[in-house]
Amino acid sequence: MLEKILVPIDGSEAAWHALEYACKLGEKFNSLITIVHVVQPHYTLPTIALHGEIPFLSVNIEEVEATGYKLIELAKTELSQYPNVETLLEFGHPAERILSLAKNDTFNLIVIGSRGLSGISEFFLGSISATVSQYSTIPVMIVK
Repeated sequence: MLEKILVPIDGSEAAWHALEYACKLGEKFNSLITIVHVVQPHYTLPTIALHGEIPFLSVNIEEVEATGYKLIELAKTELSQYPNVETLLEFGHPAERILSLAKNDTFNLIVIGSRGLSGISEFFLGSISATVSQYSTIPVMIVK
C-alpha cells in the first residue's frame, strides 16, 4: 500500500518529526523512504544559519549545497537502523520540486513537516507544506 514515501527535510524540528513519523509508517508497510532536501539559491539564509554562519551580502551556492548534503547525512544517520532509504538533493523552489518529484515518480505518500525554516519567504510566498498539500496528486501527511 505505501511502497514509496517521500520526506522533504529542511533541518527544522517539524521536518525531523516528519522523518520519524515516516520511518514508523515505513516499518509497518516495508516502504522505501526517499529523503529530499531542496536547495533554494535565492532563499538560503535560514538553512545556512543553522550552522552558525550568517552571510549578509553574498551567498555561495557551493556552501549552500554542502549544507544540503550535511542535512541529508544527518537524516540518514537518524534512519541508520531503517533498511530501505534513498536520498535526493534538488535545486529550486521547494514546493515546486517536491510536487514535481511526486508527480514524476511512483510515490504513494508525502510526509512533510508543518513549518519549516523559510521564515520571511514563507510569509510572502505561503507555507511549503500548505502548497504541497493543496496541489499534490497523492496523499500528503503534515506532521507537527
